[in-house]
Amino acid sequence: MKPELTSLKKFKEILAFMNLPVFSYIDSDDFAIIKIHDMGLKMPYLTPIFRPDYYTLTILQGGKGTFVVGGHIYELGPQHVFMKQPDVYFSSGWTESPVGYSISFTPAFFKQYFAHGIDDIPLKNNTNALNYCLNNTDFSKYEEICAEIYREATSVSNYKYEMISNLLINILLLIQQHQHKINLEIQDEKNAAIVASFFKNIDQNFNMLIANESTGVLRIKEHAKLLNLTETYLSKVISKISGKTINQWINDRLIDEINYLLKNTNKPIPEIAEMFAFNDLKYFYTFFKKNTKSTPSSVRKDFNASHSDRAHVYRGDVVNIRPTW
Repeated sequence: MKPELTSLKKFKEILAFMNLPVFSYIDSDDFAIIKIHDMGLKMPYLTPIFRPDYYTLTILQGGKGTFVVGGHIYELGPQHVFMKQPDVYFSSGWTESPVGYSISFTPAFFKQYFAHGIDDIPLKNNTNALNYCLNNTDFSKYEEICAEIYREATSVSNYKYEMISNLLINILLLIQQHQHKINLEIQDEKNAAIVASFFKNIDQNFNMLIANESTGVLRIKEHAKLLNLTETYLSKVISKISGKTINQWINDRLIDEINYLLKNTNKPIPEIAEMFAFNDLKYFYTFFKKNTKSTPSSVRKDFNASHSDRAHVYRGDVVNIRPTW
């Protein structure tokens, strides 16, 4: 069975859609924290597919699960810290009862409650998500901060969100420190800002395409114009810092989005092609095969042919799901 693809974006409406408790202390669309073990999940558990407009941060103390972000699969277990960016397809499945915290937040939350706002939220190698397994000492720091955030969130303090924003910044700094341990390349501030803006513009372009608010995929010329840079300079900066060309980043994102819709929806292939501004269906097939060595039809057929007799609870019903879970 394919998890249902929904158009819901807000945390509270997503909880309600899954028939999960929406606690009274969750009073904002820009921030929420829950104890996952208080949600009453019946194992094994499978969520629908969402494209949330917020960052998701999971601090897992116990249990086992699989998160799917776009076309990437992340396995979670005890002492894992997982984080994903907004506006990407996301679903999750649990095989062992999870214990830990799930935090959702938007950049607007920091703009409102943190004095200087925040320009860059760390994600390793500019991917859609990160997933770390930490030692006891490092993981305990996250546990302590999450416990403080939860206490503030469930309090009646008039200044709780100002406190929470500062605590959440501490978690993001811990993530950033961990990234520096595994990625020693030093980037100068100017070029790092250019790269961050480039990725934000890619995200916005694809979000608008999916929402039918744009008619084309931005390429080098358009991205350079948005950043007020020459095409040559932008290309050099992106290649040097990220290790991939601008076209590689754009094409990889295109393939990820197309693959996800082929596998997880029943949208007709011509409709998917049109969504991503392929006006010529023949060119769409050529582009896809060049970048994947497969045809869109074969990707969908092979994925649909996979099956499993393992049952999961999906929105209160027991269903069979694929072995990728």
